[in-house]
Amino acid sequence: MAGRLRDKVALITGAASGIGAATAVVFAQEGGQVALNDLPSTDLEAVAAQVKSAGGEALVMVGDVTSRPDSQRLVDETVKRFGRADVLVNSAGVAPRNAPADWDWEKVWDFVMAVNMKGTFLMCRAVADQMVKQGGGSIVNLSSIYGLVGRPREIGTGLDPYVHSKGGVVQLTRDMAVHFAREGVRVNALCPGFVYTNLTKALTDKPESRRFLEEKHPMGRLGQPDEIARAALFLASDDASFVTGACLPVDGGYTAQ
Repeated sequence: MAGRLRDKVALITGAASGIGAATAVVFAQEGGQVALNDLPSTDLEAVAAQVKSAGGEALVMVGDVTSRPDSQRLVDETVKRFGRADVLVNSAGVAPRNAPADWDWEKVWDFVMAVNMKGTFLMCRAVADQMVKQGGGSIVNLSSIYGLVGRPREIGTGLDPYVHSKGGVVQLTRDMAVHFAREGVRVNALCPGFVYTNLTKALTDKPESRRFLEEKHPMGRLGQPDEIARAALFLASDDASFVTGACLPVDGGYTAQ
């Protein structure tokens, strides 16, 4: 099959919904074979069906990115099935509102950092040796506009672990990119603005907060998961062969202000 990911194998975490699911479908449309990971297996199966409809081959793997054994198993199963791992997209992520309401702030901070920061780190560690061994690869980490700038007071607390975790992802990306550049492993990050996903639903479902967010983006609108997936496709593909250590805003102009 023709396409920018022909003969490439991509492992995508957080693939059951939102940006991860959209990326899986776009990658399949571009000729990639896709290993899908998340925690809810039922949603994963639905995304796998979309991947197959798009002409791709799908491997479904339930696993917790915050677990070191699980992160290694996800890479091992991908390689066992497809023979290699050319692309890793770290799309698994949570926000404080995903934590149980009765947790105190410290427990919430640990939860968000575990998924967004530690989970990204563990998956990068697990795949790096494989990519070096096979002669190269591309890691695409999902950061955020809030890995680059602070949150407005109207929707922030000044002590939000989501912001801290996404800033950490930016530095992980840069540090890995420098270290692995001569091994042919490119490491980049996407920094999306507000996108219509399950993660932002609590804000985008309310007309008042949605309007506030739209006005914060110079384009006057929020993003769609497919728009982030297309940027991930560029970074994953050989079109970005001279791009590493980049943290690319895909944000309707949000961070340009």
